[in-house]
Amino acid sequence: MAEYLGKTWTKEALRGYLSDESSVAGAFPFIYDDGKAAGVRGVQVHNGGGLDFQVIPGRSMDIFACRYRGIPLQFTSPTGMTNPGYYEEPGLNWLRTFFGGLLSTCGITASGAPSEDQGKQFGLHGRIGNAGAEDVSITQKWIGDEYVITISGRMREAFVMGENLTLTRIITTNLGSKKITIEDFIENKGFDVEPLMMLYHFNFGFPLLSETARVIVPAKHTVARDPQSESGNGVAECKEFIPPVQGYQEKVFFHDVATEKDGSTFVALANTDVGGRPLAIVLRYNRNELPQLTEWKMMGKGCYVCGLEPGTVNPIGRAVARKKNMMPTIKAQQVYHVKVEFEVLDCAKDIEALEAYAKRLVK
Repeated sequence: MAEYLGKTWTKEALRGYLSDESSVAGAFPFIYDDGKAAGVRGVQVHNGGGLDFQVIPGRSMDIFACRYRGIPLQFTSPTGMTNPGYYEEPGLNWLRTFFGGLLSTCGITASGAPSEDQGKQFGLHGRIGNAGAEDVSITQKWIGDEYVITISGRMREAFVMGENLTLTRIITTNLGSKKITIEDFIENKGFDVEPLMMLYHFNFGFPLLSETARVIVPAKHTVARDPQSESGNGVAECKEFIPPVQGYQEKVFFHDVATEKDGSTFVALANTDVGGRPLAIVLRYNRNELPQLTEWKMMGKGCYVCGLEPGTVNPIGRAVARKKNMMPTIKAQQVYHVKVEFEVLDCAKDIEALEAYAKRLVK
């Protein structure tokens, strides 16, 4: 049944008070009309459970701003929202249109470091995050005694005489829920095997991220990406954070996570003191779908962010992935399914239980 204002409601009981459900929960399409964001389509969602977020069909159905009871959860980059017409592919120029946001999708056929693979140049994190969605649909309806809000759309990554892939995304939340479900169907519509380098780049910022925050993850083993990431206390401090530091250089870590027998696992960012209250974000996913987990730790002044990034591959770039025989692929005509559940925890006991669960998984 629906949860609202601390009570459980049947459809009939709640509808008795409402002329229209949009007064308590809904999804509202809009279009940015200013600056470099002009023309980008978005959908503002509020679910009556404290979650307010923006799905961006104009940018790969990613999630930009996300607040829980007024508290921003995401990192917002200095570029702000940008129209994909400003996208620059070569090298690191993806960063010129990286808005941060709660979720920035990387892939489909390339993600990670820029590289040259089989004579082709690939920029940072691929192209799909700058693809506009088609067949966009918003549904808001009762399913039994649950009021369900769903936004869906399909993006293309295609090249004449080359790859032909689509990404269909379905984002769902319920009235009164503390959860957002992201479900992807990646289809190879071509007749050749293609790389499948998906990276779900979740980005968390202040005040959820601060020196009182910590990563909770059932990591069996963690390695640093490079010598810079090993510097200082490196891996030993990868789950902890410090105040902003002028000139800080990013650090990246790869976690080998434990799972349940069915492959299910999680990673979380928790903070004991967000305005005097505990708050955590949990990402639940299946390692059979997303076998790798990357942590991006950037403690710079004015660029203060933690990225928790499940993926089909670590962000090492196409060339290195192929050289190390770590290139995941998708077969001709295959459909690959990924599901990630985002959940807010705002109770100290729930966060403590999550930490205990992580320890049990590792044993």
